[in-house]
Amino acid sequence: MSTFTLSIFNLFGGFVMAKNVIPDWLIWVYWFVPDSWTLRGLCVNQYRAAKFDVCVYDGVDYCSEYNMKMGEYLLKQYAVPSGHSWVCIDIIYLCCIYAFFMGLGAFVLEYKRYDGPTTISLKPKHEANDNETDSTDSYVLATTPKHSGTMSGSGSPMGEVVLDVPRREKVFTPVTIAFQDLHYFVPKPGNPKESLELLKGVSGFAEPGSLTALMGSSGAGKTTLMDVIAGRKTGGKITGKILLNGYEANDLAIRRCTGYCEQMDIHSDASTIRESLMFSAFLRQDSEIPDSKKYDTVNECLDLLDMHEIADKIVRGCSQEQMKR
Repeated sequence: MSTFTLSIFNLFGGFVMAKNVIPDWLIWVYWFVPDSWTLRGLCVNQYRAAKFDVCVYDGVDYCSEYNMKMGEYLLKQYAVPSGHSWVCIDIIYLCCIYAFFMGLGAFVLEYKRYDGPTTISLKPKHEANDNETDSTDSYVLATTPKHSGTMSGSGSPMGEVVLDVPRREKVFTPVTIAFQDLHYFVPKPGNPKESLELLKGVSGFAEPGSLTALMGSSGAGKTTLMDVIAGRKTGGKITGKILLNGYEANDLAIRRCTGYCEQMDIHSDASTIRESLMFSAFLRQDSEIPDSKKYDTVNECLDLLDMHEIADKIVRGCSQEQMKR
């Protein structure tokens, strides 16, 4: 849009096409664009100056031959008016049009907001347009079929079918995380040569399938302990052991086997919950793992967090409780 506007300004500014060659039905563009007013004011200011506002210039007597001075003659070749008043008129017009567009822009930015809706959900497959089907989409929303209310002799709705759905196997190995005798030292702010011990021999564990709460007063070191276990601390000195299923873990193993949710939200608010999990699953898992396994991992996470019903909801429209999950 800006390229098109600049092209119009340059084309009708009075230099590429002079005023006398512009078609009558487009002459209004010439009188509107700021470029023509700017060029007109500069030309009048330049060629009506004392240097060019003379009769004889470079051996040619313009007053006797053309009945006008040299500056007026040159301005006439480009259909530019030669009156000195045009300089003031051009300045006034440019100030007015600048104030108009600045005011219009301020009004639009202040009173016209085009934010997207805060609660958006993707429609189930059966509600979408039948012509807009995607054969590659393997994950559609499952909905309970509606019955007409006609009951059979056994008391169940007519046409109802019961299917035995096999339970999907887990696609990941449960991991028990344990930490033993963790110490964390950081340089003392007042004296960098001395160390300040933030964690003093902390030990504990967390089993799969259970929720472990780490409780304590503000400043007790809860976040520091979690940062150390997750490998998020880059400074200071850490001693002790962190074990995954009994094996001592390195930073790569911890990042592959754990998910670390910090206190601030870092999700893209324009994606859905399922898309956020898919993005994380494809980045965390090796490229040799089939895509179907990665999709199964996403569904497994949705099952664990009980989020299947809101899986296709935009992150921006989630409640605080849903965001924490």
